[in-house]
Amino acid sequence: MTETTSDKQASGKFNRRLGLVGATNIGLGAMLGGGIYVISGTAAGMIGPALVFAYFFTGLLALFTAINFAEISGSIPKQGGGYTYVHDTVGGLPAFLTGWFMVIGNIVACGLYGLAVAHTLIIFIPDGEQYIALIALIIIAITFLTNSISIKSVSSVLGILNIIQIFILFLFVAVGFFFIDTDNLVPFIADNEGLPTFMATVSFIYISFVGFNVIASVSEEVKNPAKNVPRAIILTMIISTGVYMAASFVIVGVVPFSQVAETFTPIADVFVVMLGPAALSLGLAGMAASNYAALNATFLAAARVVYSMSRDRFLPKTFERVNERLKTPLPALMVVLVLVSLFALSGNVVFVAQLSVFGYLLAQTIVNFSVIILRRKGLSIPGTFKAPMFPLIPIGGMVVCFLLILSLDQFVLQIGGFITLIGFIVFLLYGWKRNRVYIEILKGENRTTSPL
Repeated sequence: MTETTSDKQASGKFNRRLGLVGATNIGLGAMLGGGIYVISGTAAGMIGPALVFAYFFTGLLALFTAINFAEISGSIPKQGGGYTYVHDTVGGLPAFLTGWFMVIGNIVACGLYGLAVAHTLIIFIPDGEQYIALIALIIIAITFLTNSISIKSVSSVLGILNIIQIFILFLFVAVGFFFIDTDNLVPFIADNEGLPTFMATVSFIYISFVGFNVIASVSEEVKNPAKNVPRAIILTMIISTGVYMAASFVIVGVVPFSQVAETFTPIADVFVVMLGPAALSLGLAGMAASNYAALNATFLAAARVVYSMSRDRFLPKTFERVNERLKTPLPALMVVLVLVSLFALSGNVVFVAQLSVFGYLLAQTIVNFSVIILRRKGLSIPGTFKAPMFPLIPIGGMVVCFLLILSLDQFVLQIGGFITLIGFIVFLLYGWKRNRVYIEILKGENRTTSPL
């Protein structure tokens, strides 16, 4: 790999404190959140008991992109994940747009997870519905403080939260199998629904499978990243897909899917059906732990992408600063805090979830393409993980992302288009002639990538 000025400047700013377990904790923390504890009820209302197969199918589709992330992370184990991969292989506008969409996806997802935690807490507060946004803002502020201390503190928190949520999910599945009524599984697909609704459901729950992005985004803080990052990505995908399928089978098997279609606490509600009102707190504890873990991990990733884009001067250099004592990018964390809080104020869980998916899918489309460029330019490091059947896996990942984008709600696509336009404007007015590659080309120092 060609070392750039940004590589040299980034060296030593972060400590490599995460091993395979720590990196996997980051991924699971991001994966096992709102995807199963919050939006699975709405998803069941869309497609019925076929939700189980929808999770399996979504996991298979997401695996295309996860494999590509696993490959390119071995050759470019740097902060920023997908954004950095595209920056170092393609450069210019594609790199900026990848970072832009990843930031949007992560920030909006954080809003979702903050709202999800708030939905668990309002149950214990009289007239709690009116305080959802306020509670979400408090939770987000606490997350900012945790992320400001150190990545090790985030990983430690995630380790504890993952143990809690996995234990509760395991208990939910183990107990749930004894309460399944096969009559609830008929019809398998909700009446009058077909392939378009199934694909819309897959697009809706895709946010459940983007946690591997987070692992890639903190590569500079992982020990032996060329091996541990790909392994953590694959482990996260396998564990999470199995958990989603088992938990969703219990949800649609214990109660008619229509019973959970309007709730954002489906697992807690099904716990009550199985074990009585006393079990509500157990379900809500799992939901709170899961979504707070996802919030921490995704908040972490969002700040690292902002930092990386600032490092490459696609964003103001202020966000590149890293606190020497804490080894955390405080300015980047602050801007993420503000933006996440704004999305949390919307209070609309379904809209926030779909808008987040829009950002992730567009970013991942470009990252999948960058794997092809990585190979074609000979930038792949020997001995690292390689995707099989090249170039079918990267092309498959691009096709999957494009088809899922088309399945999103029209209003979400309209808002997403507006956000894309804003991205183009920011690039033209700021990032085009200020980014490092452009400046280095002008100085004759870099001939490997294009500023456009």
